[in-house]
Amino acid sequence: MQTNEEIHGGAESVCQHCLKQIEKKEEAFYCPACGTVYHDNCWHAGHGCAVISCSQRNILLNPLYSSAVPVRELLVHVEYLMNLKKFSEALNECTRILGAEKDNLEAKVLYNRASSLLNIRMKIYESADEAFRKKEYKASAMFYRDYLKYCDEEESEFINSRIKYIGELLPAAARKKKILNGVYAVIAAIILLSAGFLAYTHIYLREDFEFADIERDDDAKNVRVIESQIGRYERFLIKYSDGKLKDRASEKISGLSEILIKAIYKDDWRVALEYLKKINSKENPKTYNDLFRLVYSAAWSEFAEIKKEASRYDGQKKYAEARNQIEKGIALIDNFRDTELDRQRQQLLDSKNLLSKKIGFVVKAKDIDREIKEKTEELKKIEPQLSVSDIIIIEGRVVKKITGGVVVKSYGDRKLYAVNSAGVQYEAGEEISVTGYRKGKTEVKDDAGNTMILPAINLLPDRVSALESDKNSILQRLNYLKGQREKIDSVLKAGI
Repeated sequence: MQTNEEIHGGAESVCQHCLKQIEKKEEAFYCPACGTVYHDNCWHAGHGCAVISCSQRNILLNPLYSSAVPVRELLVHVEYLMNLKKFSEALNECTRILGAEKDNLEAKVLYNRASSLLNIRMKIYESADEAFRKKEYKASAMFYRDYLKYCDEEESEFINSRIKYIGELLPAAARKKKILNGVYAVIAAIILLSAGFLAYTHIYLREDFEFADIERDDDAKNVRVIESQIGRYERFLIKYSDGKLKDRASEKISGLSEILIKAIYKDDWRVALEYLKKINSKENPKTYNDLFRLVYSAAWSEFAEIKKEASRYDGQKKYAEARNQIEKGIALIDNFRDTELDRQRQQLLDSKNLLSKKIGFVVKAKDIDREIKEKTEELKKIEPQLSVSDIIIIEGRVVKKITGGVVVKSYGDRKLYAVNSAGVQYEAGEEISVTGYRKGKTEVKDDAGNTMILPAINLLPDRVSALESDKNSILQRLNYLKGQREKIDSVLKAGI
C-alpha cells in the first residue's frame, strides 16, 4: 500500500491552507480522511482540513477531538453518528479511538458495523445506477428506495429527486415497450410465414437437393476433392440415416474410397488403410481383397525397411535408435492382425527387450571399465608384472596330486592346469572351484612318466600378509569385473 508521501510526491507539495510550498518533509501533515497535505502549523491554525466535503473540516473545533475527552464519550458520539447514518465520520472516530486504545472491543464492533453498513450502501447505490444505465427504471427506483434507509438527510433529498425523475420516465418507457412489442410481433409473423413457405416448398425435396449439391462437386481425378467429397457423403448419411438416398450415398463413399486408395497407397498406406475401412467387405469382397493386397504390400515394404534400419543401427551400437525402429515396426504390425506381418510380432518384441538390455548394459559397461582401470592402476603399484588377463577362475575336477598342489581339468575349456593350492589339500576326483592368477608355466609328469608343460596357477590364499591381502582382494575384484564385462559383451554382440 502506498503512503501519503508516495501519493503526493514527498515533502515537495503545496499546503492547501497557505498555498505555499512545503520544503521539509517533517513539516508536512496529511489529512487522515482525504490525504490532503498541509504544513503542520497550518493544519492546527485552520482547525483541520480545508476541503469542504471532508469529515476533518474544522475537526479541531470539535470538543470531542481533544484527547482529554473520555473514550466512553467518543463511543457515544460514534453511535450518534451512526444513528444519523454518517458512516464515514463514524469510521474516522473509531479509527481515532483504536489509535489510542487498539484493543477496545466496543470500538472494533462499532467500526465493523459502520464499515458493513457503508459497504451495503455503496453496493445498493451501484446497483441502482447500473439499473438506471440499462433503462431498467422500476428496478432502479426500488434500489434507490432501499438506499434511502442508509443515507443521511442531506443525501436523501438528492435520492428522492432521482426517484421522482424515474417516476416521470416510467410511462414513456412503457409506451415505447408497447410499440417495440408490436414491431416484434409483426416481424415474428413475417418470419413464421416465410419459414412456413420454405418448409412447404422444401420439406420433401430437401434430401434430394442436398445430395445433388454434393454430387455436383464430384471429381475422380483430384485427390483432395475426393477426400472432401467422402466426408460430405458421410455427413449426409449421418443426417439422413433412414433417408431414401442412403444406399446411393454409401455407393458413392465406396467408389470414391476405391479411387483414393489406388492413388495414394504407395505414398501413404496408413491413410489408404483408413479409407479401406469405408468399403463394405461383405458386399464388395473382391474389391476389398484386391485393395487390401495393395495396402499390405506397401506396408510390408516399409516393415522390411524398418527391420533393415534397426539392424544397421544395432551394428553401429546405436541401440536407442534401433529400439525406436523396432517400436515403429510393432506399431505397423498392429494394423494387420492375423496376417504374416502379425507373426513377426514376437521376434520384434524379443529384439526390443534385447535392445533395452543393451542400452542398460552400455552404461553398466562404462562403470565396469572405469573400475577395471582404477583397480588395474592399484594392482600395478603392488605387482607391476600382473595384468587383468592373468586372473582366472577354474571350475573342474582334480586329476592328480603334485608337489605343492594338484592338476585340475577345467570344465570350461577342457584344459589342464597346475594349481598351487597354497597348502590346501585336495583329493583326486574332487570337484573344485578356485580363483587365482597365471604365474608362468611348470613341468608335470603324467602317469606314464611323460612331461607335460601346464599353465601354473597360484591360488588367492585366505591368510596372507597385508600387502598380499590387498593384491588378492584387487585380483578377486578384477576377476569379477572381467566376468561381468564378458557377459555384457556377449549380450552386446548378439544381433537382433
